[in-house]
Amino acid sequence: MPKCSICGRKFESISALEAHHRAVHPNSKFSPPRFSAGRNLLTIMLIILVAVGALVGYLIYFQSQQNSQGSDSYLFNTPISSALYQNLTGVSFSTLSSIGTGNAAYPTAISSSSPLTLDGKPEILYIGAEFCPFCAAERWSLVVALTKFGNFSNLEYMRSAADDGNIATLTFLNANYTSKYIAFVSVENEDRNRNPLQATTQTEQQLWDKYDANSYPFIDIGGRYIITSSQFPYSDLYGLNWTQIASQLNNPGSSVAKAIDGAANTLISVICKVDGGNPGSVCSQSFAKLSLESPQSSADEAFCLASANCSTHLTGEGGNEFISSRYDHL
Repeated sequence: MPKCSICGRKFESISALEAHHRAVHPNSKFSPPRFSAGRNLLTIMLIILVAVGALVGYLIYFQSQQNSQGSDSYLFNTPISSALYQNLTGVSFSTLSSIGTGNAAYPTAISSSSPLTLDGKPEILYIGAEFCPFCAAERWSLVVALTKFGNFSNLEYMRSAADDGNIATLTFLNANYTSKYIAFVSVENEDRNRNPLQATTQTEQQLWDKYDANSYPFIDIGGRYIITSSQFPYSDLYGLNWTQIASQLNNPGSSVAKAIDGAANTLISVICKVDGGNPGSVCSQSFAKLSLESPQSSADEAFCLASANCSTHLTGEGGNEFISSRYDHL
């Protein structure tokens, strides 16, 4: 609001101030104020800058809080990075040979009247659920193993349910797999919130009912071997993100690698048995010729016993009981 420089009286406008000056101060030269608009503009700009700064600061703080709490749900159902895929496919033969079976439980041989095939190739059937922590662990080994026989596309980020381990994993929901030697069929039966997702076919349901009584995960390898549990405790992956897991896969001294790669080696070994030893570059390696006559027990029996969803199987030599990790599908 402009004011008279002589008497200090304030006016609503410059023109009103000028009229006052002529009437009351006729002998003084009128000089209109030149900086009022500038001061007002500067004040407005300062207010805007302070507000923007506060907003930016809040957003940075909010994002840091989210990151510190591991909130990465924005990645769910988006394609994994090329770097992550390279970690999965880049586990060397020497690493796999060094690890052997690790602490993995073995696939179980079954008697079947006919092999499981698709398009003339042995079929690996996987049935699981995105919320399931046991499936979350097993998928890592499946991908490491299967990429020695072919290639995936459209693998996506996922975690098991927030109240069920929140284990960083992958989902096969939109994935495609190509191989000259084997076929891979996946069914993600329920999503991360335990809602129905992908339905099984009648044939898949019959196999599931016959061998695993509708528990997650279930894997049938060519109609000759089945897996009805995660092959290692999912607690091995607690608190780790995708990069932290994948970056350890090629380190034979890593406990994560021993768990995931050890299970992958048992899968590779049985796949080589069902597909006639192809490709020879893989199936001739020591890690692909493991003796899997006697299943190993899980290394985390105490953990599994504490879970209401843990089931027991009578397996192994002499009917010794060991704890398997799986999720009963209700």
